Amino acid sequence: MLAAAIHLALAGGLLAAWQPEAHAQAGGAQSPAAVRAYDIPAGPLDAALTRFVAESGVPLATTPELVQGKQSPGLHGAYAVQAAFNVLLAGTGLQAVVGKGGSYVLRQTPVDISGGGVTTLPAIAITGSAAENDLPPTYAGGQLARGGRLGMLGNADILDAPFNQTSYTSELIESQQAATLGDLLDNDPSVRRSSEASGSAEFFRVRGFDVNTSETAVNGLYGLAPTYGGFPVDFVERVEVLKGPSALLNGMSPNGQVGGAINIVPKRASADPLTRLTVGIDSDSLWKTHLDLGRRFGENGEWGVRVNAGYKNGSTYIDGQSKRSNEGAIALDYRGDRVRFALDAYHFEDDISGGNATRVGVSGSGLASMPQAPDGSTNVSPGADFHTKTDAATLSGDVDITDNWTAFAKIGRMYAKHRGDFFSQALNLQANGDATLSQVKYPQNIQTTTGEAGIRGKFNTGRIKHAFVLSGSRLESTNSFAISFLGGQKTNIYAPGAIAQWPADPGDPVKSAKYILSSIAVADTLSALEDRVLLTLGVRRQTVKQTDFNDGVGSTAYDQSAWTPMVGLVVKPIDSFSLYANVIQGLSQGQTVGADYLNVNEVFPPYKSKQIELGAKWDTGNLTNTLSVFQIRQPSTLADYSTSPLPTLRLNGEQRNRGIEWTVFGTVGRGVRILGGVTYIQARLTKTQDGAQDGNEAPGVAPWATNLGIEWDTPWAQGLTLSGRIINTSSQYIDNANTIKLPSWTRVDIGARYATRISGNNIVFRAGVRNVFNKNYWEGVPASGLATVGAPRTFMLSATMDF
Repeated sequence: MLAAAIHLALAGGLLAAWQPEAHAQAGGAQSPAAVRAYDIPAGPLDAALTRFVAESGVPLATTPELVQGKQSPGLHGAYAVQAAFNVLLAGTGLQAVVGKGGSYVLRQTPVDISGGGVTTLPAIAITGSAAENDLPPTYAGGQLARGGRLGMLGNADILDAPFNQTSYTSELIESQQAATLGDLLDNDPSVRRSSEASGSAEFFRVRGFDVNTSETAVNGLYGLAPTYGGFPVDFVERVEVLKGPSALLNGMSPNGQVGGAINIVPKRASADPLTRLTVGIDSDSLWKTHLDLGRRFGENGEWGVRVNAGYKNGSTYIDGQSKRSNEGAIALDYRGDRVRFALDAYHFEDDISGGNATRVGVSGSGLASMPQAPDGSTNVSPGADFHTKTDAATLSGDVDITDNWTAFAKIGRMYAKHRGDFFSQALNLQANGDATLSQVKYPQNIQTTTGEAGIRGKFNTGRIKHAFVLSGSRLESTNSFAISFLGGQKTNIYAPGAIAQWPADPGDPVKSAKYILSSIAVADTLSALEDRVLLTLGVRRQTVKQTDFNDGVGSTAYDQSAWTPMVGLVVKPIDSFSLYANVIQGLSQGQTVGADYLNVNEVFPPYKSKQIELGAKWDTGNLTNTLSVFQIRQPSTLADYSTSPLPTLRLNGEQRNRGIEWTVFGTVGRGVRILGGVTYIQARLTKTQDGAQDGNEAPGVAPWATNLGIEWDTPWAQGLTLSGRIINTSSQYIDNANTIKLPSWTRVDIGARYATRISGNNIVFRAGVRNVFNKNYWEGVPASGLATVGAPRTFMLSATMDF
């Protein structure tokens, strides 16, 4: 059966290759540089290759023994020949190389025996041996990658990482028409939004703790992401989400997040030329266009350039609100045999006019229960305007000192400018929707310089292998701002009226603070028993220094250091299964005690959050399951009223989150892909003021969160894919006292895409609807006592064409 499928389907292609003139006249074969759309499901490798040869007309020679028992992740999207083979053969240990007459030959991937452990690339692919910098291949189905970057440790395969990490691909971004980071993270059961729909910023909770957009790393460096506006993902190749604290791996983030780490990997030019144009519209009439260009140059394609540019303009789904945004990104890279470097730069500008989405506060309102959520299109602040602009660039490079040792360095610079009405909150909410507006103008400038340098290498001590890394990092950021408030205006969240008065102009931003985060870290991953046991040990020395400015004069307000160790263990009893554990810390800047306390001006050391996690991962080749059990303890401060004449502030408070996560992704049948999981979190306030709230649930942490997304390549219409997603979030308390709960909510999203060819060009039409049943719901809790409203039913239409 196998021999017949291979030889009958592929031998004809070889005959055509031996007669190139006749084959060219037939016009059936695809030119190696031509791009064509495919929808080949994951499954047995012989079946995937047979279908690819039949659709492309590309001649391929192989033997049954090479493909016997191997699985292919499938092929979905538009590819040139070599790129298509690379995807189809990912994880099989095989490669397709050009033979005589332009035919392709399947063979085992040769292994470099020089000691570097680097797989030799096909003859026509880009040269270079940067294994640490190469992206892990996509997994079956194309929605996720086989691994991702673990900070200073570099890239790691799913089964080799002692953490729960998810790496979303650009293919998933395009398939779901995701515009911002929040749109993409709607796929993750460990992540929930806490910001309002179509607002001035995106905020999340990961494992129940806050993670802001500004905490996102770009190319592994903090301080380069937009502070406000939804982070655009059109120029993004991968979004890597590491669950839990990561002080050793990434260093301390600007705001000391502990729930998780998000890293953005920008697009780079691939081996195949790319010219891709997307046009579309989102609700209500937000028109959009995006251009993606990629080329490689040089004898072996060592030079690359990738350009992305996008523009949006029109009305959003918020009543009376309009948006105009533009973004641009360029990636230049060089991949030599022993030297690699890259320059990545992006510009993002977002103008929101005519209003803000709804955010409410219930503190002191006397409510016994949460009122019904208003329509998601409600505009609580008609006429509000907000403008944000961010420019950032990174320069990175590495040099192979020897075959086993590499020096690396990268530096980044970011400048951000924000103006306008930052947000409006409807406070003191009543059961009938009446509330009092609190409005804020917050002009702000941020300048950040950040960098990292180090060396990594491999060596053996007896039978133990070592992967060693030494890294130093520094981030310096200056913040300038001005602020004005206005409160007291009456409103109603179900029928907001015109705004009678706005906050006064606070003037130009004034330099207020500069902080410096510097650190040095060392780690070693020891492997034994043919890499079936991996033990990672590491420690980082982190220093946090803050300078406050008054009338232009700076004074040191904070200068503290802390050690943050980490231990990670992976055991792989069989190739497809691994058990893992980690003990790791998160780090947040400690507080300087204010004048209301007896210990005024005392400076607390950085707060250390601690995670203990155990997990298991099972990779069948087509489907991966991850099960994690974790506990995170985050300290906080409490007032000790036993002292006189003032209370004493002490570092005695704590929140403890215990949870279980199950995630699943891959293919479950011919042309069927799934992505989702379930998270249960028991978030408790364990050390509260005078013990009054000990045992209460932490606000904004839903005990249960479920996501399930499915894609189906229909058998009756080639190129047609249908998709659906269900997101469920259980009820959650809005306040520390646990007096008011946000009801549980369920959202249903659907979509479809159709890949075809028009006038010789590959084109993909996409349609999507989020919140199909137009459910009104309270989505999240940005802070104790506050709640945000989820988006209403929204639609997305687009067409993408490759030229």
